[in-house]
Amino acid sequence: MDIKIGLLVKNRLTLQDVVTASKRLKKGRDVTKNRGLKELSKESREMLESYQHLFYLLQTNPSYLAKLLFSMPQNNCTKFMETVVLTIYNYGTNTREECLLLRLFRHALREEIQRKVDKVQDISTGSPTVIKIVVGYYRGAQGNQNSLKSLLGPLIEQVMEDKELNMNIHPLEVYKAWISKMESETGEATKLPYDVTPQQALKHKEVTDEIENTIKKLVAIIQSFQEKIISSVDKMPYGIRYIAMCLRKDLKEKFPESSEEEIMKAVGNLLYYRYMNPVITAPDSFEIVDLEAGKTMTNVQRRNLGSIAKILQHAASFKIFDSDAKYLASLNACIKSAYIKFMEFFATASNTDEIEEHFNMDEFSDVTMLNKPKIFISPNEICSTHKLLLDHQHEITEGESDPLLEVLSALGPVPEEENDQMLGGEKSTEFGLVLTNKWELNMSDESNTQALFSKTKYLVVDLLRIQRGESLTSVLHTGANKQQQELYRAIHSRRMAEQRGQEEEEDKNAKLSVFDPNDTTIDKLKQHILKNLSILEVHKMVTPTEDYQEILTSIARDICNQRKYRQRRKQDLRMMAATMDRMNKKKKYYGEAVTYYQEYVKACVNNLNKGKKQRKGDKKKTAKYTAQKLFDKKVLVGIDDVHPSTFKAVTIEFSSTDEVGVFEVSGKLGGLNLEKINLVFEDLLQLQYEGISTLKIEDKVTVNVNLLIFLLNKKFYGVE
Repeated sequence: MDIKIGLLVKNRLTLQDVVTASKRLKKGRDVTKNRGLKELSKESREMLESYQHLFYLLQTNPSYLAKLLFSMPQNNCTKFMETVVLTIYNYGTNTREECLLLRLFRHALREEIQRKVDKVQDISTGSPTVIKIVVGYYRGAQGNQNSLKSLLGPLIEQVMEDKELNMNIHPLEVYKAWISKMESETGEATKLPYDVTPQQALKHKEVTDEIENTIKKLVAIIQSFQEKIISSVDKMPYGIRYIAMCLRKDLKEKFPESSEEEIMKAVGNLLYYRYMNPVITAPDSFEIVDLEAGKTMTNVQRRNLGSIAKILQHAASFKIFDSDAKYLASLNACIKSAYIKFMEFFATASNTDEIEEHFNMDEFSDVTMLNKPKIFISPNEICSTHKLLLDHQHEITEGESDPLLEVLSALGPVPEEENDQMLGGEKSTEFGLVLTNKWELNMSDESNTQALFSKTKYLVVDLLRIQRGESLTSVLHTGANKQQQELYRAIHSRRMAEQRGQEEEEDKNAKLSVFDPNDTTIDKLKQHILKNLSILEVHKMVTPTEDYQEILTSIARDICNQRKYRQRRKQDLRMMAATMDRMNKKKKYYGEAVTYYQEYVKACVNNLNKGKKQRKGDKKKTAKYTAQKLFDKKVLVGIDDVHPSTFKAVTIEFSSTDEVGVFEVSGKLGGLNLEKINLVFEDLLQLQYEGISTLKIEDKVTVNVNLLIFLLNKKFYGVE
C-alpha cells in the first residue's frame, strides 16, 4: 500500500522537480540516476529493505557489534560506540531496546576482557572502553540520573549548605589559615615564618588539633555517605548492577587464580569510583544539585566534597595512609571498617537477575510485537557502519553461511558520494528506519515452530475460557454444549468487528495476529489446535502422552509474569513522570539563565551609553552623513541601482531610539524620504563574531560590518 501511495505522489511532479531535471539535462546528467533510499524505484526499494535487514540483525545479534568494536581502530572505538551504536538501539528508550543494548554491553565487555585485559588490576588502573560507555550511559539515561540524585543528592546538598564546614586537612593550608586568623584577630604581623614544610607546620599544636577536629567531622560524614550508599542498593539501576555481575563472572573465568578480594576490588572500581565518585566531586556537572542561574559552586564546597570522595575511594580500594602522611593515620581505622562494609555491598550489588528474567524477554519476543521497531539514523551513520562491516566482515562473522555475510552481499559496496543522498536530505539529518527480520516467517507459515507454539498457546487459552475439563486432551475431544458454542460465536463476532475497524493497512501487516477468522465455530477452533499440536509433536515441542503439559506450563508462566509486566509499566510511567519533572526544572533553569544573560547584555549596552557625555537638551542622538562620505570611509560598499557618482545627493542618518542598542536608519535621495529601518547593535556584533564582513540592508544598501560598528561606537558610545 505504501508503494501505491508513493507512486501516486510521484505522479504529481512539482515545478521544482521539472526545473531540477532540466538543469541536470543541460549539464549532461542522467535524471533517472538513483538518488538513494528516497527514490521510488525497485533498486532503491531493495537497498532500503537490505538496510532494514542489516540493522535489525545488528540490533538483535550483539556479537557482531561487540567484535567490531575491538576489530576497528581503537581511536575510533569510543566515538563509534557513543554515536552510531547507541543510535542503533535508540539509546535504550524502551524496554525492548534497553534489553538489547544491555546484551550488547554484556558481549562487548566479555570481548574486551578477553582481548585487552591482562590482569585483574587493569580494570582499575586502565580505562576500559565498555565500562566507560556503560557508566556514562547509566549515569545519565532513562531516568537513572534521578536514582543518583535521590541516593546522594540530599547528603551532597547538606554538605554544600553548611557554611561553617571546611574539610581542609593539608598541613600547609591549615597552617596558613591559622596564621591569617591570628593576624586578623590581633592586627599585628606574626613572627612565625610563612614558608614552611608540611613537617614544620605539623609541629604546631594548633595545626594538629585543627586537623584532628576536621578528621572527626570527616569520619562522621563518611559514615553517613556509606550508610546511605549501602542501604540503597535496590535503588541502583538494574543495568549497572548487571554489568557489575558480568564483570565479576568474566574476571573469574579468565583469572581463576585471582582471589575473590581482588575481583571484588575491580567490581568496586566500577560501582563506586567510576559510577558514584564523579557525582560526589562534581555534582553540578551531573545535575545532582539545583543551582540558581548565574551561581556556581565555591572552592570550599568543591574541596569538602573532594575530601569526602577521596576517603570513600580509599575505603573502596583499601588504600590506607602510610608513614608519609602520619597526621592522617587516625583515618585508617575508619577506612578499614568502611572497606569491609563496601566489600559486602559490592557482593550484593553484583548479584542480580539475568536479563531474560528481569525484562521477561527472550529471542522470540519479537514474534509477538505489534509494531516493527524503528530507529532514527543519519545517512552518514549508515554508510560508516556499512563500510566498517565490509572492512572487518571476516573478523566478526563465523563461516560462509553467516547471516551477516548474506545481507552484506545483497547490499553490495557502500553507496558512492554522488549516489548516497538518503531520503533526499542532508547526510547528517536523521530519518526513521523501520527494522525488519530477513528470516522472519509469516505467522501463517506453520513451519515456524516457535511462532506456532506461541500462536497455539493463545488458541488454547481461548478454548479453556469457554470449555473446561480434567485435561487439555479431554477438552479437545469433548463436544461443546449449545451455551458454549453461542459464547464462542459471540467472541468470534466481536473480534471480526475489531479487525474490520482497523483502518491502517500497515498496522494490520505489522501485527502478528493470532486470531484466525476461519475459526468460526468452537469445533473448528479445536481442529486448528489439534493440527498445530501434531506439527509441534513432530518437532518434539509437545508430548501427547503428558496431555500437552508443555503448552499449559508455558501459559501458567505467562500468567505468573503478568505481575512483572504491570510492575514494568508502572516503572516506565514513574520514569516518564520523573523525566517530565526534570525537563520542567531544566526549562525553568534555562528560562532563568536566559533572563539573567539578557539583563547582563542590557547592562553592558547601558554602560556603553554612559561612556559618552550628553550635552544639555540632547534627547536623541543623531549622526548624519552623505553617502559619498560613508563611501569614502569605506563604511558604505554600495547601493543597488544608484551610481557612486550620485552619492553626494544621498543623505543617510543614524539615530538612537528609546530601546537601548537599537538605531533608526533613514535616508533621503534628491528630496525623497526613504523608508526607515531599525538596526540592532547586537546583531552587528554577532555578524562580526561569525566573520561576516558585509551586510545588505533591505536588499539594497551594502555596508562594511566592522567599519559600521566602529562608526556607531565612536558617534554614540564614545569608544575610539
